[in-house]
Amino acid sequence: MNDIIGVRSFVLITGASRGFGRALALEMGKVVGAGSTLLLMARNMADLETTKAIVRDARPGLAVELVSIDLETANRETFENAVRSNYGSGDHSVAVVIHNAGTLGQDGRKITDLTDIDEMSRYYRLNLFHVICLNSVFKSCFPATRTVYINISSILALQPMVTWGHYCGGKSARDAVFRVLAVEQPESVVLNYAPGPLDTPMVDDLLADTQTDQVVRTMFEDMKQNGRLLRPADSAATMVALLRKQNFKSGDHVDYYDDAAKEAMQSNTAASSSGGSSSGAATSNSSSSGAAAANTGSGV
Repeated sequence: MNDIIGVRSFVLITGASRGFGRALALEMGKVVGAGSTLLLMARNMADLETTKAIVRDARPGLAVELVSIDLETANRETFENAVRSNYGSGDHSVAVVIHNAGTLGQDGRKITDLTDIDEMSRYYRLNLFHVICLNSVFKSCFPATRTVYINISSILALQPMVTWGHYCGGKSARDAVFRVLAVEQPESVVLNYAPGPLDTPMVDDLLADTQTDQVVRTMFEDMKQNGRLLRPADSAATMVALLRKQNFKSGDHVDYYDDAAKEAMQSNTAASSSGGSSSGAATSNSSSSGAAAANTGSGV
């Protein structure tokens, strides 16, 4: 098993301007090897600069490059220019792309209320099509480098939730695409990681939206008030632990609450206690089907 963590790496993270994307940038920045490059993408450059400052504070001297990009309109040329102009040394041991960007696409409507094809096309272009395109570009940019493809998924890729037809459909489709990728690219590592119910600005946006379905609103309000939302840093550290231990089959869907994630964190904690390297965040023991349904980790 070849190491993913601790080696010279090129790491691209979409939706890195806030929330879970920012946590991923920080945790990955802590554990990549010397000479690595982080390429962070999002629409808001000011927020990306904040993420960069946080990462560089934890890891002085790390190459952190930023690209302001609208993933709804980005195409092959856009992605190629972004990656090739930020290669860094170009001799990385591993190239990692983490697809965190995404939107909820919910406004209180049920699936049978959706009739606008153009609206649907815009949603899936942002939440699915750009992911497929970027993976293809990533492969072409690193033809001789070991590649790792990570989809930030959700329990809602597997379970339905009322008025979240777009979100469930997009997450389910992304999982399927990454499972195909794992079969087609057996030399690569592919992971669908569901980070659990996260306390991110996306939840605040959801609760502030007057169109949010009341059942959904009540569920999120209960989780937030009762402290059942996870810290993004904890879930990001768990994903890093999974990449370190690699105790999953390429293409698997692994949830924060799954045994594989718990085992990886236990190994991480044991290594840290014995003086090994660890990103060090502890996991939460809270779980419920309602909490799992709140996995809205994307950090657009």
